[in-house]
Amino acid sequence: MAEVSEVPEAPSTSGRKSSGDQSHLPPGLRKYRRLEAPTAEQIATEDFMNNCVVRTVLSAVLGSGMGVMFGIFMGTMDTGAAMGGVADYQNQTMRQAFREMAKSTLAKSKSYAKGFAAMGALFAGSECLIESYRARHDARNSIYAGCATGAILAHSGGPKAMCIGCASFAAFSALIDRFMGH
Repeated sequence: MAEVSEVPEAPSTSGRKSSGDQSHLPPGLRKYRRLEAPTAEQIATEDFMNNCVVRTVLSAVLGSGMGVMFGIFMGTMDTGAAMGGVADYQNQTMRQAFREMAKSTLAKSKSYAKGFAAMGALFAGSECLIESYRARHDARNSIYAGCATGAILAHSGGPKAMCIGCASFAAFSALIDRFMGH
């Protein structure tokens, strides 16, 4: 049989009992909410989504989609470069200008998609490895993964760039975790 627990009510700020407050009632008259055990499908779905490979691939796919959207946004904002500068703009037809802007936007989208996919996969993979190594699920995992991701992405800039990348990605990860309420 499933467990049964008391439904907690928020305390009243005025000091009076609210109409839904049941703490004054004896246990036999209180309303209870039935808790149900998760189904086999729910357990399988949770196990699947907690798999490191699945999380890494999913982060790469979602990161590339976000990169495409960001590339489209940035490509459409950069009309001067796409049209060859202001002087050439007056010599181009509307079709030529649109074609150049579309090429520029496509190139930016591909570039951002690759970068965001790599960043997402690197972060998710390192977070999952750190979580499995530490055997804990807490906010420190994302901070450590952010540090590792920032350092790896900045490795070509040398040790100073790696330290800055580590600190900035770790701070960003902590900020996002705090914003999301974790």
